[in-house]
Amino acid sequence: MSTAAPFAKWIFILLIIVPLSAAQRYNITDLGTYPGGAVSQGNAVNFLGQVAGYARFADYNAQAFLWSERSGLLDLGAIPSENNFSVAQAINFFGDVVGYSDYNELENTHAVLWHRGELHDLGTLPGGSESQANGINDRGEIAGFSNGSDNAVNAALWNQWGDVQDLGTLKGGFYSQALAINFEGNVVGYSNAGDGNWHGFLWTKSDGMKSLPMLHGASSASANGINDLGLVVGGSGNHAALWSNHCEKVESLGVLRGLGWSTAFAINDFGQVVGWSGFTAFIWSRETGMQELNRLIPSDSGWTLTIANSINLAGQITGQGAINGQQHAFLLTPAWK
Repeated sequence: MSTAAPFAKWIFILLIIVPLSAAQRYNITDLGTYPGGAVSQGNAVNFLGQVAGYARFADYNAQAFLWSERSGLLDLGAIPSENNFSVAQAINFFGDVVGYSDYNELENTHAVLWHRGELHDLGTLPGGSESQANGINDRGEIAGFSNGSDNAVNAALWNQWGDVQDLGTLKGGFYSQALAINFEGNVVGYSNAGDGNWHGFLWTKSDGMKSLPMLHGASSASANGINDLGLVVGGSGNHAALWSNHCEKVESLGVLRGLGWSTAFAINDFGQVVGWSGFTAFIWSRETGMQELNRLIPSDSGWTLTIANSINLAGQITGQGAINGQQHAFLLTPAWK
């Protein structure tokens, strides 16, 4: 399990050259909603094009979904009872999905894993009552956060066997969240610190939690995504940011023209970055800079793409957009020429 996914990915890279040109266009798939619902959002897409997210029913209750081209939108359910809330946040190569679900109207929310369609409550740090899972890698390691016996909220890491580790906070801090994890088990997220500011962090098994540099003039940052090459994306101040050179260097990815802010959420191993700028979905690459995704889909599609949350190695992107007056999850697939 530890080597199959990376091998498959790199075979894919050798066989297919992904075009990164400014002319790249996308076909769009509406992932739909649950019966009677009007809202859904795609939060993660894996190497196989499976999408994890959430959708609402007619009564506005939301539950996690797994979408595939073959099966469509599947309700993953929630911690019993059936009417409880759940959200899927991440998915790995093997189709394992993580997120969170509640026991009682958004109270006592716990990190959960859906493995082969079955829900597993991941629990909390010792003495805690609340937790959430935000990322999973192909080894089955899961990143998120939990409170503990002192009720402080700390970034947390669950291993393949379900054991949970407290990742702590930056020096002087009292709150942290882990948001993503790569194949090597490196974790990113955000934490406050003794200086009173919020910092993006990188946690590794060898060095623990380290603060990431901020953009010039910024007083806050969050690291939201990491690829298997160790590149990290997120936001610092009002701009989407990319950390490289073992995260010692930070650069601004800019904003879409005429819009005042941006944040990046994910990066694939080709260095393609997705996020939003002024509530408009974008894709960024070194070759093209930041592009509005609405300009890269058919002009008569009827869609307005607002947020891009995840991108896989094939360049497929998921997020949320407006269509026919509703907010729906979408999957963009490159239209190869």
